[in-house]
Amino acid sequence: MLLFVQQNKVHHYPVEKNCSAVYQNEQLRDTVPHGAKPCPYCMNVWPESKDKRVTA
Repeated sequence: MLLFVQQNKVHHYPVEKNCSAVYQNEQLRDTVPHGAKPCPYCMNVWPESKDKRVTA
C-alpha cells in the first residue's frame, strides 16, 4: 500500500474515487508519518465511528 501526504492528511495512492485530493508528485511512502491525520475517504476512518466503538 502506497501513501502520500497532502495538506497534513494521509491519502492512498492511487487516490480513492470519493477523495478530492490530487496526487502532484508528493513523496510516496509505505508508512504513516507522525502527526499526519488520516483522510476519511482514503483510510475509511470516519470521525463519528470512533465514538461508537463497541468494547468488550
